[in-house]
Amino acid sequence: MMNKKTVMILLILISSLFLISCSTEEVVVENNIVGETYENLKEKTSLQKESYVEAFDFEEIPKTVEMTEYFLKNLDYPGNLGPFPTKSLQDYAVLKTDGIIDSENVKLAEFYLLEGPQTKITDVVKNNANFILNGTTTEETVKNIMNWEHKTLDCSKQEAQQYKKRERTAEQIILSECATGCTDYTLVFAALARAKDIPATVIETVREKWIAEMVWNNKWNRTKEGHFFSEVYLKEKNAWVVVDPTGSKLTGRDGKGYYPSGPGGNKRYMLFERGLDSWDYGIETGAEFGEIVKKRYYIEGSQP
Repeated sequence: MMNKKTVMILLILISSLFLISCSTEEVVVENNIVGETYENLKEKTSLQKESYVEAFDFEEIPKTVEMTEYFLKNLDYPGNLGPFPTKSLQDYAVLKTDGIIDSENVKLAEFYLLEGPQTKITDVVKNNANFILNGTTTEETVKNIMNWEHKTLDCSKQEAQQYKKRERTAEQIILSECATGCTDYTLVFAALARAKDIPATVIETVREKWIAEMVWNNKWNRTKEGHFFSEVYLKEKNAWVVVDPTGSKLTGRDGKGYYPSGPGGNKRYMLFERGLDSWDYGIETGAEFGEIVKKRYYIEGSQP
């Protein structure tokens, strides 16, 4: 018969073994959960992340509006125009001649107050537009809209990866409080501006260097480079100006009609499409964008 001391020692040993066993089992289960979560996340990210590469680093985006040297310069220069606006019934030749400028033949300020399929002025859009203060001038209101966007739609790169570019409406972007990049910032900007009775375009551009190198080398470059801008009508100045909602910039075109951007304006972008929004001019996914670029610049541009 065991004495009390022996029994106590055995009980302590059994308890210790039990605790070690439980602890080990917990660690194994926990590691399995972490591993499974990581793999699921990795797979989800790889499926949803598109190849479209933003030309701007989110971490360097200013939180307040800046003005570039191109703002209010070369406003009436109609060069470097593409199809414009694709889904309107306006005559293309007249639009190309007049550029972004209103004329007796084409009242663009009226057209760019309309809703697009991605930029519908829903109750959500209206309510958020009402939260944004009206400035004493249209220009001040435009600045307030861009500042509001960067405070409201700020999210991590990891959060942004769950959404596909081009495939959401302005309302959906606002409700998610997460912009994936220049596409989303510009769509929301245009919708909010129109909700405040400010005519606003959605402009898609491609980087000249990217296009030129493809044509010269006769080789398709999958690393796409492009950027979205908007043009707004300032009624006080009776003029259209360029804004960069992603970079919070009041900017413009250079003397050759390019849209300079990037650090110090060292990247030149060419007009690719212009309309009420991306769906309006017929591009609904990143894959469609790549195919159109390929057809327009790579295949057609490289043939003799």
